Amino acid sequence: MHRLVVILMLMLALIAAGCGATPAATPTAPAAATTPAATPTAPAAATTPTAPAAATTPTAAAALRPVVMGFPYIPNVQFAHFYLADARGYYEAEGLDVTFDYNFETDVVQRVAQGTLQFAMASGDSVLLARSQGLPIVTVMTNSQRFPVVLFSKAEANVTTPKDLTRDGVTVGIPGRFGASWIGLLALLYAENIPREAVNVQEIGFTQVAAITEGKVTVATGYGNNEPIQLEQQGIPVNVIRVADYFPLASDGLITNEQLIASDPDLVRRFVRATLRGMADVIANPDAAFTTALDYIPELKSADQSTQDLQRAVLQATLDYWQSDKTKTEGLGFCDETNWRETYVFLRESGLLATDVDVAKAFTNQFIK
Repeated sequence: MHRLVVILMLMLALIAAGCGATPAATPTAPAAATTPAATPTAPAAATTPTAPAAATTPTAAAALRPVVMGFPYIPNVQFAHFYLADARGYYEAEGLDVTFDYNFETDVVQRVAQGTLQFAMASGDSVLLARSQGLPIVTVMTNSQRFPVVLFSKAEANVTTPKDLTRDGVTVGIPGRFGASWIGLLALLYAENIPREAVNVQEIGFTQVAAITEGKVTVATGYGNNEPIQLEQQGIPVNVIRVADYFPLASDGLITNEQLIASDPDLVRRFVRATLRGMADVIANPDAAFTTALDYIPELKSADQSTQDLQRAVLQATLDYWQSDKTKTEGLGFCDETNWRETYVFLRESGLLATDVDVAKAFTNQFIK
């Protein structure tokens, strides 16, 4: 595919957390959700994470500042830390009246750049690509410390390393040549010096679990906290190749725009602080967080027990992605400069990023303390 076409497709269709379904209309109250698209592996060791201390609760007479937070997917348990921060009054304690908005990543990125959304979620590669187009967005808090995309297959296929993807007869199913799954696959091949043409890639839409179950492809891309868990709950043993084990892509994070950072850094700090309190609470008690999240995801609240059990497992698996060795010393939400610079080099050398970008301006850690 011509390089220009690839870049245009990426800019138009990069969708964080695997947005296979049409996102919910912008809600004024919690809306429905389905199977998540998002983020990762096994629960982290039982260390108690720290979050910034709470601000003083505003007086009743103080007016709350309206803030809109945009998600690149429908309501989902992967956003439990935001829901918990809202339900427990952490945003209100910071003087904020937060509304949640759901749409595609390309939409929320544009709206944050324009200032019609104050905050949103977006992947690191999306931020770099957007900045190369002149969009002044900045990541102010990392959500997933490790890139969540994995390649999964039935254990009987014996695909355990990237080199196995090049074997005769092995097919790799992807939703399409866009989004986090495509970026993750390309980064894996880049890290292992495997030519793209050496892998038999097939576009299968967002049908990865069915495609593996029915034997339509050997391997599929997905998220470590989602599709492999679905297969395991069906009693199907799986092998998982984690992109993050081979290449340190900058993952999803909380974004805002440069103008808001310059004009009202205290607002950014308060929103980040409340969100990190919610994240720490979810890690400390995921069962309580899951129960709270149900109030923001009515469709899941009314779902059968097996569906709820699956989503509970998804939330539990997500916790490990929020934490790393760096967060033990630097705190939750830490942006790792190494990951950002490695991601930039990969995007430039792969021809996915057409122009130079000042990586240091794409993220900041000034608001997580």
